[in-house]
Amino acid sequence: MRLPATDHVPASTVRFWALMDSGIVSMALPFTSPFFLGFLYWLNGLLGGVSAVPTFDPLAMFFVNLAGVLVVMWIVARLTVKPAGRLILVEIAFRVVIALLLVWYLLAEDVIPVLWLFVGTELIGAIAQWRAVIRRPQNHLSSNRPRP
Repeated sequence: MRLPATDHVPASTVRFWALMDSGIVSMALPFTSPFFLGFLYWLNGLLGGVSAVPTFDPLAMFFVNLAGVLVVMWIVARLTVKPAGRLILVEIAFRVVIALLLVWYLLAEDVIPVLWLFVGTELIGAIAQWRAVIRRPQNHLSSNRPRP
């Protein structure tokens, strides 16, 4: 299977979506993750759901922090690795898998409905970046013209 070309994708596209994910950084640290979870449940309450944050046991909090650290590392990779365009294909796959995982937990495990917003943002990010990959470079029409 041949992967689509990504040389024409501006690094700024990859970096923009990395910066969009940077809000999740607060999930990575044991002393900031309770604030992130509090915000998530507060937002869920605004949408008509449960607003009280349940007590998470230490193992559950470890996995919250682990997920946060993995996201932070992925953000750093997208902001610093050259060429950034190659990472866009992995990014698209990650976003689709995360959206599917969220849908599973929303439908099968009855987690808080505010997570539908995250399904939306993951799919919007995947679609926007896929469009950047399949978009033809602007100079493809002029390739038959003689060069001065």
